[in-house]
Amino acid sequence: MNYFYFRIPFYFLLITAGLFQSQAKPFALAKPEVLLTGWNARCLTHADLNGDGLADLVYFNLDKSYLEILYRTKKGELPQNVRPVRKNRWEPVLEDSKYQTERIFITGSITDITVGDLNSDDAPDIITASPEDGVRIYFRENNASWSDALEIESDKVRPYSKSLQVINKHSRNDLYLFAESGLEQISFVKGQPQYPSSLYREGDKRAYGVELIDLNDDEILDWMYLVPGDDFSLKVRLGQKQGFGPELSFDITLASFPTPFTDSFATNSQKFCSIDALSREAVVFSFSFENKKSSAKPFEVISYDIFSTTNKESCWTMGDFNNDGITELVTASSENGEVLLLESNRDGFSGLVDSSPSLRGITQLSSIKQGGQTKLLVLSTEEEVLGVSDYRKGSGFSFPSMIKLDGVPMAAAPSITDKRKDDKILVLCEEDSEYVLKTFESSGNDSGYEVKNQFKVEELRREPSSLFTCNLNGDNFEDVLIISGRDAPVILLSDNKGGWKSFAQDSVVRKSFMKGVEVENLSKLSSPNSQKDQLLIAGDGFVRIIAWEADELRVLEQFNSKDQAGELTTPIKIDWEGKGVHEIFAFHEDGYWERLHTEKNEVSIANRWEGSFLVPNEVATFRVSGGTRLLALGDSGFQVISPKDSQKLSLEVETRHLTDLPKIRHHGIECGDFNNDGVIDLVCLDGKKNLLEFLKLDEETQSWESTLHFEVFEKNLHYQGKKGGLYEPREGLVVDLNGDELDDLVFLVHDRLLLYKQIELSGK
Repeated sequence: MNYFYFRIPFYFLLITAGLFQSQAKPFALAKPEVLLTGWNARCLTHADLNGDGLADLVYFNLDKSYLEILYRTKKGELPQNVRPVRKNRWEPVLEDSKYQTERIFITGSITDITVGDLNSDDAPDIITASPEDGVRIYFRENNASWSDALEIESDKVRPYSKSLQVINKHSRNDLYLFAESGLEQISFVKGQPQYPSSLYREGDKRAYGVELIDLNDDEILDWMYLVPGDDFSLKVRLGQKQGFGPELSFDITLASFPTPFTDSFATNSQKFCSIDALSREAVVFSFSFENKKSSAKPFEVISYDIFSTTNKESCWTMGDFNNDGITELVTASSENGEVLLLESNRDGFSGLVDSSPSLRGITQLSSIKQGGQTKLLVLSTEEEVLGVSDYRKGSGFSFPSMIKLDGVPMAAAPSITDKRKDDKILVLCEEDSEYVLKTFESSGNDSGYEVKNQFKVEELRREPSSLFTCNLNGDNFEDVLIISGRDAPVILLSDNKGGWKSFAQDSVVRKSFMKGVEVENLSKLSSPNSQKDQLLIAGDGFVRIIAWEADELRVLEQFNSKDQAGELTTPIKIDWEGKGVHEIFAFHEDGYWERLHTEKNEVSIANRWEGSFLVPNEVATFRVSGGTRLLALGDSGFQVISPKDSQKLSLEVETRHLTDLPKIRHHGIECGDFNNDGVIDLVCLDGKKNLLEFLKLDEETQSWESTLHFEVFEKNLHYQGKKGGLYEPREGLVVDLNGDELDDLVFLVHDRLLLYKQIELSGK
């Protein structure tokens, strides 16, 4: 089933291509069959709806509010199992009509239509969707009629074409729909939807397309979709036994949704065609599961969309919450009353998300050790509470057990004391316009914690945002930095009695070099050769290492960015290749990662990493079986950045073709065998110029040659003030219309349907 996914229309007479090679078979299309549709006809699709072996057409007539079904007639025979519309003199049916019409009247609007069997009766059903009216199913009944619409419960579907797909596999009937929150999977048993549905999150509002296809020959369907406007617009999530894995991005920018070559499945070589969004070239690319070609970039990115791209704030923490020896990632959005655990294994994150109800307005998460288990510390400034959640396998995190507080909690963090002891909890509270740092330790009371120390923080002039713990002076007790917006952080050193002492009040390093530091500008450097932690601080055009030396803070080193005017955030020191060679990275405000320092001796080394990166608020490392990975944690999700060639699924552009027609910029493409020579051809469309161009592959040179082009119409038709859109034809597809095993073309143009049948020429 092949489609043009664009907005377009036309009509023309006999079309026969001239020979561009003496041995080549010409392209030959008959004059179009013309059917009236309506100016707002859309959502064109096809299927054999009455089981006669011929392709029938379906589209939505918005003006008349009905689904129009066109059943193809055999020569001299009326189609069977059809309930045609009642005849009237205003819509006469011609004796030689190639189609018989049936209509399903509906209410509301439709943005996408698909066809599939959802009740296991081997008869195709029609599924429609729109953001306003949801998803509806019209079942094909035994008496050749259609059932009343079954409205199903689902998230709000995206307003794009190709948002629906039905999969019948392993005796299961599944409907996949691309909703605002991600890909939703609804299983059907005897025509009834089974709840709850499964959701695979995708937060980018620009993303569209549901193409479920096995790309890596593991007999599990993978999900391919597009994010228009992204530098790496083609996305793939490999299927797993349960759901889909993380998002893989590929270095290609596409203007149209990829169309699979129909002959590529038999050869196990997955080929697709599309239009390059930048050059407007027709491109043919393929996937390979083994990386045959080394990446030109020194890194690879896997993206995980957890929240909407409009999400304003999220928080993250890591820990072995399910006690399997592998670190998990937990996150929460301040907009939702839930915490999400992202399952992981020794190869990385699986992409599966476990949701648990929790507090609203969560602003901080931390992992803490209590009673030999890793638990979750949850702070909500909206509800002004602090609690601890346990993770239970199979049921997720428990609702937080509240810690009794006097005052309003503003920030919290765990304080590690000893590997054999429970962590302390540091809580900064506001009490009567004063700020008090409270130290909680494990106890036998109901909340499990009690206050052991309170310290009044007098230096704070602005509302604090977070606590940052580290061992500055190497005394085995964790110290704390209180971060507070535009001011320099307040530094408190711990003592052996659990108390606190304010430090470096007059330090130039603190007051000047650390002024305005936020948590995204900070990271901690730990060395096996020293008990002291060093601070890595990013600023405008530099990253500095600050440490405690000779009872004061000192700047040990500074690493400058090439762009001294750009702000750097989320600095980190990492052994990128696992060879004992450390490097320092930071994120530049212009959207790229920069390597500011390396212990390598190489002269020619890429220091600026450009790609499709999210803006990180935090950065961390994560160990997998293949080495260390960089985690960039943002508001809507996170990315795993790894050394190049670690991603097994690779994409290779096999051929490109740029039209030599003047002022033509294609935006749509389809494939088919348009001269019946057994070789796939391409047809490209420039909807603004209303032009189609046919391309044939020269098998010797493996290059495309233009063999035919024509304008779909000479004049933009109009009637009673109505006229065609900016892109005409606005929709089209490639399909065998009359069962002669030849690829034909169908287009929605203006207020009509144009059907171009391929002619089989003899002697060539």
